[in-house]
Amino acid sequence: MLIRSFIMLLCISLFCVSGPVLAASMKPGEFLVLCYHAVPVQPAPDDTYSISQKQFVEQMEYLRTHGYNPVSFKDITEAREGRKPLPEKPVLLTFDDGYVSYHDFVVPMLEKIGYPSVLSIIGNFEGYGREEMPETLMTWDQIREVSSKKLVEVISHTYDLHRAVQYTPQGNVAPAINVLAFDPETEKYETEPEYRARLERDFKVQGTLLRKELGFVPAAVAWPFGKYNEVSLDIARQNGINFTFTLEEGYAHIHRLDQINRTVIENRQIHSFIETLAGPEGKKDAMRAVQVDLDLIVDPDSAEKTDENLGKLIDRLVEMQVNTVFLQAFSDPEGTGNIKSVYFHNSLLPVRSDIFGWASHQIRIRGMSVYAWMPTLSIVLPDRERTMKLRVKEMKDGRIIPTTSWYERLSPFSKEVRELTQQMYEDLAAHAQIDGVLFQDDAYLTDHEDFHPSAINRYSEKFGNAVIPAEMDEDSALAKEWARYKTETLIDFTISLGQGVQKYRPNALFARNLYAILMVQPEAELWFAQDYELFLKNYDYVVVMAYPHMEGLKKPSPWLKNLVVRAKESPLGLGKTVFKIQTYNWDREEWMSNRLLLRELRDILSSGGRHLAYYPDNVFEDRPALNTIKLEMSTKTYPFIP
Repeated sequence: MLIRSFIMLLCISLFCVSGPVLAASMKPGEFLVLCYHAVPVQPAPDDTYSISQKQFVEQMEYLRTHGYNPVSFKDITEAREGRKPLPEKPVLLTFDDGYVSYHDFVVPMLEKIGYPSVLSIIGNFEGYGREEMPETLMTWDQIREVSSKKLVEVISHTYDLHRAVQYTPQGNVAPAINVLAFDPETEKYETEPEYRARLERDFKVQGTLLRKELGFVPAAVAWPFGKYNEVSLDIARQNGINFTFTLEEGYAHIHRLDQINRTVIENRQIHSFIETLAGPEGKKDAMRAVQVDLDLIVDPDSAEKTDENLGKLIDRLVEMQVNTVFLQAFSDPEGTGNIKSVYFHNSLLPVRSDIFGWASHQIRIRGMSVYAWMPTLSIVLPDRERTMKLRVKEMKDGRIIPTTSWYERLSPFSKEVRELTQQMYEDLAAHAQIDGVLFQDDAYLTDHEDFHPSAINRYSEKFGNAVIPAEMDEDSALAKEWARYKTETLIDFTISLGQGVQKYRPNALFARNLYAILMVQPEAELWFAQDYELFLKNYDYVVVMAYPHMEGLKKPSPWLKNLVVRAKESPLGLGKTVFKIQTYNWDREEWMSNRLLLRELRDILSSGGRHLAYYPDNVFEDRPALNTIKLEMSTKTYPFIP
């Protein structure tokens, strides 16, 4: 009776929804997956992820009256196999955790309107933390009852992975499924084999339990908190589960059922639900980023002082209301640019202080994205002889010698260098929750580099002839060909590092520093082995070091505006280019005036630049002055961002 009354009431009330009706624009093979949790009569005021029964009926009625077609997961798999097409505007309804309202209210209501649904079940009820639950979970009798319904499909939500584990020495916790745990008693990290074994045990126990209680092992799993990685996907496949649900925004696709996007439905008004249907991928805000030296925050003699310093930095970032932090993950207190130690547990370099994972966590929980600012080639291995053997080689005065450049880089042509560095990046991602990586500006090769034996061999294999330095100087076409090959090799090298990151952070984004001269003088590729257009195609963001004072320019405004004009010439330019302003004059060893800095930020914005960043930042000296720049740097208050 209650359900019927709701439907009658809402059939009338939906005609009163104000505002334009937004239409979904799904492509062939796409479908929308909605993720619900508890549906009580009335959720608690602070319960974000539960919606009231009235709201739920309202939403279902909106789907019905606006051309959406709820489908079953069987419909999805049959469409993938080509057995039958999906209807127009297909929607899959999923319900996580197994709350009693699913049994008492959701299933009866959906049966009346003929809508199928998917229920994901946690195996270990006792370990779930009942004091934090919005309502009680179903009993096994209730689960068996709903699983027998024609319109219900039960899948796994893991046995005991819907919880948090400690993953940093400082005590931070994260979803158990996507971090290597840290044991405070032994002060040791979980190894990858131990991590795999932990996931394997969970899948085995859950499979045994569900076979006992329900008579079958589900073909799909909904990852707790939506977290997953390549390791967990591999474990799922080994246990016969080829379909997994995430909580990534956007439409799902029938040909990507190993990672099915889902949109969480939160406790909001109907207009927000309508907006979610029309644009499940969400809005992509303009980037406002600060590049932060962790060296400035770390006090090597006092953990308490380091904690205090980090707190001051975070307060500053929160007040500035930026949305992104490029956070230094390596140690370089002397500013040499050649990296001998890092701030995270790894198998390649010494750890100066294991604080990056903690610092990243503390920043991210304040709503900011963290990109690990990392070296690519300027790495000094503990074994000096090995470092010299792997270093980039240059031609100087007719001799091939280790590079004499500021950055003492390792050769990107070396397979050994690639494997070592990729492992370091993988270690970073395994022990820190990050949203992306900013590749340092050390990924370059001059026109007289790289004559490392590995580079010469690879060039000969590709082009069928030897690299002869004298010919490079005399033949401009050959020099361009060699420069482009180096450019592509550096890009391929960074992509391989990204693959190491994505093993544990599959949705990580990648940004790469670019010298500004490459935007206005493409021929400078010969001197750096970098290319703006290729960067736009291969990275999520290109961070242009718009440093007019390093360029020795007396009139920076026209130069900065011209960079924006150049970005506009490329279809991907404004959407991917981050203009990073210098706040310190390294030649004069003094901070830029706040007035000048503000003018430069406004030059970029007024010319149409979308993404902004600056470097460096000093929280202790209020440099740059917070009150001067926070309007331009804030994503919340800047009035001209649509």
